Amino acid sequence: MTTGYPGLRALTASLLLAGLAGCSSYMPYAGPRVGPVENVSHNKTLRGIQLVKVDYALAHQIRTRADTPQLNLLRDFSNPNPRLYTVGPGDTLQVYIWEAPPAMLFASAGVANSTTGSGSVMTSIPEQMVGSNGDIIIPFAGKISCAGKTLDDIGAEIRARLKNMAHDPQVVVRLVSNHAQSISVVGNVRKSTQVPLIPGGVSVLQALAAAGGVDKPVNKVTIQLSHQGKVLQLPLEDVIRHPEENVSLRAGDVITALYQPLHVTVMGATTQTKEIDFEASGISLAQALARAGGLNGNEADAKAVFVFRLEKPDFLTNWPEPLQTNAEGEVPVVFRFDFSNPATLFAAQEFPIQNKDLIYVASAPITDLQKFLGLIVQIVYPIQGLSTAGIVK
Repeated sequence: MTTGYPGLRALTASLLLAGLAGCSSYMPYAGPRVGPVENVSHNKTLRGIQLVKVDYALAHQIRTRADTPQLNLLRDFSNPNPRLYTVGPGDTLQVYIWEAPPAMLFASAGVANSTTGSGSVMTSIPEQMVGSNGDIIIPFAGKISCAGKTLDDIGAEIRARLKNMAHDPQVVVRLVSNHAQSISVVGNVRKSTQVPLIPGGVSVLQALAAAGGVDKPVNKVTIQLSHQGKVLQLPLEDVIRHPEENVSLRAGDVITALYQPLHVTVMGATTQTKEIDFEASGISLAQALARAGGLNGNEADAKAVFVFRLEKPDFLTNWPEPLQTNAEGEVPVVFRFDFSNPATLFAAQEFPIQNKDLIYVASAPITDLQKFLGLIVQIVYPIQGLSTAGIVK
């Protein structure tokens, strides 16, 4: 006696074939495969995206540009003459006047003075703060304009005023305290402060030292320089490493120490999908992949590692496709790396990762076959169980 249902086997087989016929469209996958990414030039929905194949030469060129000190930009932030200090309202000055004998203008006036070994008399004028109008007053010389002048300029003007009243006067002007010109240091420093600008200048690192240094790891701090509406950011490590970036500052400049961890997102056929924080001085593509556990050996397509980024139009001289920019004037770029070529490993060591980059590793074609076979197993084993039970024959 037959206990199974002969028609059920045929029906099950028909459903299996129908399911397998369309399974390629419905098999799950983690993201775009290599084909759609490479097809940017023919896919209208991807028009405007630049696909750039990276070799060692291009990676090295990009790295060199990133590592080159921004000397052109730094010129706008550097004090061209740090030794030239000009006086301003709020500064406190002290004036010393020497007179040669016999004419003793200040001695006869009863002003505090002292006699030198040569017989000349040195008169010390009490300290004076430069007024809001930029002037100080010197006995017999009258009102002296100081704002915007150097100490030597002020001394020369006082001497010229006294020349016809005192015998061979000599004048020295000393800056007692500076309240007119200073640099502000704020952000992730131990103590926000105003650093007085002194003759000889104040550099970026000197200003940070005056604020007690940064309160976060040096390799994760970015220094922002602000001068007359212009802003420039430099990794603190770069300022320490490149003396030419440790520029002398100008009055009114603001230094902000920023602790803002940079990050890159790693997705696709890697051991881990994660967002990776990295140092202000930057990391390479090889380092970023290593921190994500590397490529997944069972799934990754070594020929299809991509870095997605927005770049400036002048980033490359020759773009592979007609140039189109977004609303912010940036170009969407996909950098492709073929890790099956050993030379690309050197390129990955050179290629610098930027903040907010996205690294995507496509799945290998064999992965689709593995998923296909897995789907067959999931369908076949239940049928085999029915056969064993005698339901399907």
